[in-house]
Amino acid sequence: MNNLKVSVVVPIYKVEKYLERCIKSLLNQTLDEIEIILVNDGSPDNSQKIIDYYAKLFPNKIVPLLKENGGLSDARNFGIPYAKGEYISFIDSDDYVDKTFLEKMYNQAIMTDSEIVICGYYTVDEITGTYNWLQKGNLDFFNCSLSDNHALLHNNAPYAWNKIYHRSLFEKNNILFPKGCIWEDIPTIYPLLACANKISKVDEPLIYYIQKRKGSITSTYSRNMLQLFQSLSLLNQRFRDLGYFEEFYDELLFINMKHILLRFKEFIKYKDYKMKFSFVKKGFNHLDHFFPYWKKNNYYFSVYDTNKPFRQLRYKSKLYWYYYIITPNFLHKIFSKIATFFRKFKKIFKKNNIIKYAYAFYSNYKDINDKIVLFESFHGTTLSDSPFYMMRDVIDRFQNLEIYFTTQEYEKHKEMIDYYGYKINLVKLGTIKYARILATSKYLINNVSFPPYFVRRNGQKYLNTWHGTPLKTLGKKMSQGMEDMSNMQRNFLQATDLLFPNDFTMAHMMEDYNLYELYTGKAIISGYPRNSIFLDKNKAKEIRKKFDLKDKEVFAYMPTWRGIQSNNAQNQLYVNEIKNILNRIDEVLSDNQVFYVNLHSLVKDYVPIKNYKHIYSFPNIDNYEFLNCVDILISDYSSVFFDFSITQKPIVLFMYDYDLYMKDRGTYIDVKDLPFEKIYTLDSLINYINGSRPIQKYNTNKDFFNQFICYDSIDSTKILNDCFFCDNYTNIQVYDYSHNKNTKHTLYIPSKVTKREDCYILNEVRTLSNPVILLMRDQFNYLLRETLTNSFNNKVSYIIVRQSVSYTILEKIILKLSDWLKFIGYNKLYRKSFDNLLPNINIDKIEYRDNPSKFLSRLVVSFNRMNKK
Repeated sequence: MNNLKVSVVVPIYKVEKYLERCIKSLLNQTLDEIEIILVNDGSPDNSQKIIDYYAKLFPNKIVPLLKENGGLSDARNFGIPYAKGEYISFIDSDDYVDKTFLEKMYNQAIMTDSEIVICGYYTVDEITGTYNWLQKGNLDFFNCSLSDNHALLHNNAPYAWNKIYHRSLFEKNNILFPKGCIWEDIPTIYPLLACANKISKVDEPLIYYIQKRKGSITSTYSRNMLQLFQSLSLLNQRFRDLGYFEEFYDELLFINMKHILLRFKEFIKYKDYKMKFSFVKKGFNHLDHFFPYWKKNNYYFSVYDTNKPFRQLRYKSKLYWYYYIITPNFLHKIFSKIATFFRKFKKIFKKNNIIKYAYAFYSNYKDINDKIVLFESFHGTTLSDSPFYMMRDVIDRFQNLEIYFTTQEYEKHKEMIDYYGYKINLVKLGTIKYARILATSKYLINNVSFPPYFVRRNGQKYLNTWHGTPLKTLGKKMSQGMEDMSNMQRNFLQATDLLFPNDFTMAHMMEDYNLYELYTGKAIISGYPRNSIFLDKNKAKEIRKKFDLKDKEVFAYMPTWRGIQSNNAQNQLYVNEIKNILNRIDEVLSDNQVFYVNLHSLVKDYVPIKNYKHIYSFPNIDNYEFLNCVDILISDYSSVFFDFSITQKPIVLFMYDYDLYMKDRGTYIDVKDLPFEKIYTLDSLINYINGSRPIQKYNTNKDFFNQFICYDSIDSTKILNDCFFCDNYTNIQVYDYSHNKNTKHTLYIPSKVTKREDCYILNEVRTLSNPVILLMRDQFNYLLRETLTNSFNNKVSYIIVRQSVSYTILEKIILKLSDWLKFIGYNKLYRKSFDNLLPNINIDKIEYRDNPSKFLSRLVVSFNRMNKK
């Protein structure tokens, strides 16, 4: 076989019951250019007959090998020299893999030029039939070497079987699995990770690891566990031989402590006291030998047990572990139950839960106040955007209303409100006062979403304005993370009114959040209130005068957030990119040029703008009010350019990372097709700033105007407020979806999708009457995401939910008693579940596959209870 991409080495010993399943899963791979090396490690059962059978059927695919019994490590090592593939994979013979495993792993390796690729996996309990997805997420750690990101070393399990390795790693580093050791992966995989040029990840559970079955190595426990120290010693020695021990000192100490302490904690399961005492003694001697000052190094605790000094003292004490050994098991169980009780008790009074209790109390017992309106923008991180402009008009024309605005930065926002001279109430997000205002305000206006526990009460009016014409795909069209649409979808369904700035936005939002058949309020198409300012040229002159910009050329730079989590290596790379861009720009700006920057909140604190000569942060006024006065907007993939185009001023799309950014992000339109100036390098942007500028003529593009900004006007705010506060819909385009209340739906609760055959179960939904699929947010994986995208996105409506119903403490007690004593609580408590998860949706029937979770079972029981004649 020529041009093999992957060689799979499968060690085989006493697994005839599971071997065929493993071989079939490998033969069924969607990647053709593979070989399967079956190494019979002297297995005394019928494994060889199975190997011979499949080797005869697939002589070009299977390489059969037979050797004397030498253990798992010896079998893997035996198979490596026979491997001809560019990459090598190791699969245990009692496990099995998804059919796309090798294709996705190999493609990821080639695409990222990585010598090691890692994937997630399911642990499978074959006794209970349960699946648990491990090694999930943390993508921001990958696509680099260990030297680039040391945390990669201890953020990966050292298993050999959830990775593929470039064959040269074994050939040039002479690293093999230690023979006759049950912890063989530890001293082998970690050094291989250190030698790899780059490590990347496929964030999908592509392997089914059989965790519990009779006779497996992991289900037994003996004095062989002491071999752990042999493996850890070899790990440390190999890092010394490679010259990496000092570089990765903290991470190696973390790995050594983790494996030793985990074994200590398992002592409660076993009765061999002599072995346990010996294990503790060897554990402390091992750490003292390789890491002489380990007790003074808190790196391990900084990851696992931050701010718990008493636990640190216990874990570093040999006497504590001796005490732990001699304490009777029944006392450990009692202590464990007491600790569990106090953890649950403490959880009851966590701040977030207290807020939910308060919200439930005010919703149950306090009347709605017809004179109160609550505005919220971006979860209180800013006061700007359409709610701010609606608020200003309310102050001018509806003096009888008491105004509240959500904030997370009280002092900054108080300063902004004082600047405008407004008398409004700022209410901090996540406080009991916020819960009261949210529960009792007659009018609610938000440009994103209220918290997951929010349920609109009868009598409340809720307008969701959203916050821009979308360029990137949203909702169910997101290539990754569609489950994150749960709270946003729920907020849309809770709203009485939805605002869309154009037909384009309405079509995509209604479709991609499954609103066409489920939404029961009004959809409004009108110009954004925030965009009215772009038609006020006199206000622009005032702002330029206010900030001494009269004779200046003013640039505004508003880059899109790249979606990287804070406090990690990739975030630092992005911060460095921004700093480099701003440093270069500041060098070339003349004294009559100023460059204002509005960075995302997760980045701005790491980029000190005050150090520049010509670059400034946006002033503490409304962003759009300031943006109205600038001469040139520089952005990238942000929808702000749709709004700013109303001014007909120059717009630059600075897309230095276009290919990388677009790789994993779907868009409704290609940004390259927009009628603005496109710049792809920093040098080209510098030339543009220095005066090399083509004339932009997008203001004559009628198609762009008609598609995106034809509804904007200087009166948009007044028209929308008349509509929402006065029920005056005469001057606005409205689509009424209240007829959806009359449609009777069948709610379908599918079983958890963990294998490809589970996907076909969802086909049952097509036979139901007006079906709605109910999916829990935490059950999402790549298979479910793939199934919805390929088979159901345009054929059936589905709702993604998470368990976040708000109850008072008394109601929680009643529900607990209902579970314990098997009786049904008050109907109104169950009604809350429907109002929270399925707002205003008429459910006529519930169908489900297998036994749903406890939470969903309660939903089914409550439905039957409420509909019992």
